[in-house]
Amino acid sequence: MQLVISDETQAWEALRKATRGGGFPDDVQLVLNGWPVFKMDIKGRDWDSTVPTRIMSPLLDVQKDINRAYANVRYGADSLRKLRDEERDDLEVVVKVKKGSSIYDADLWKQLTAIGEAAVGRMNGTEIVITVLGLGLLLTAPVMYKAWLAARQQEKQLEHQLSLSQQETERMQIFSDAMQKQPVLEATKQDVIATQNRMLKATRPGDVMAVHSVPVGADEAAVLVQTERERSEDVVVDDAFVVLGNRTDRIEGFRITVRRLSDGLVLQADVPIELPYPQQQLVQKAEWEKEKIHLTMNASSLRGKLSQAVVISAREVSA
Repeated sequence: MQLVISDETQAWEALRKATRGGGFPDDVQLVLNGWPVFKMDIKGRDWDSTVPTRIMSPLLDVQKDINRAYANVRYGADSLRKLRDEERDDLEVVVKVKKGSSIYDADLWKQLTAIGEAAVGRMNGTEIVITVLGLGLLLTAPVMYKAWLAARQQEKQLEHQLSLSQQETERMQIFSDAMQKQPVLEATKQDVIATQNRMLKATRPGDVMAVHSVPVGADEAAVLVQTERERSEDVVVDDAFVVLGNRTDRIEGFRITVRRLSDGLVLQADVPIELPYPQQQLVQKAEWEKEKIHLTMNASSLRGKLSQAVVISAREVSA
């Protein structure tokens, strides 16, 4: 069957059906037609067909949120280092600035369609519908942003607080049900909240920022902004190692434990199935024969500690 989603209302109704026992067949063909669309409108001195540098980082974070969601669906982990160049191209978001205005918008149906395609064979039809529509609503539905703002206003005990309508409250319950069924939604929700927080931090006195048509003035934004947790950075590790161990009980590829020769650092690294087979063999040979091997890896670095390493290249160590 074909399920065509052209607007937010249709998305909520389909998500309701998927989470309340209606379900969809495994051969469901989900077609996103003009939905979802990310929209942000900022009014103030610096906002007239321009993109001040302070908003660039939050806009790039929208891209990262989508990439992490894709990696979670495709590879079972939200590490951006797992994405291939062609996947990044398919997921690239184009933000448009409307002439003579401060409206930034971006069509996201191409990216959500790619996520749905990545889920085929990994999820059944109902799970795909929940995942794709849940992500689309999380990224663009006004009620998702409004509910977060209302919670922050309540925490700060502000005099004026947003309240959700009966329909909005029901929709938040539908989304809660969806998160129970598909954990990737909970993980992406935390990413999206962090991005929304950075959007508020980008406001300056006199600005009014409306994300998904929900406005917040700069003075209130300064009160609502949360303290951000320290985030890891993506780094490239390129050095000689010895392979201490090898786990092959993974669905795709295998995981190795390595020790860096230069300083004795020990870490785990995933060898993805996409790594050319001859290079995979080099890694296994290095373990079996206790040989040195030169590895290039993408990894996360937080306060000097490396984690979530993924091997992107392997070669013999020259004498």
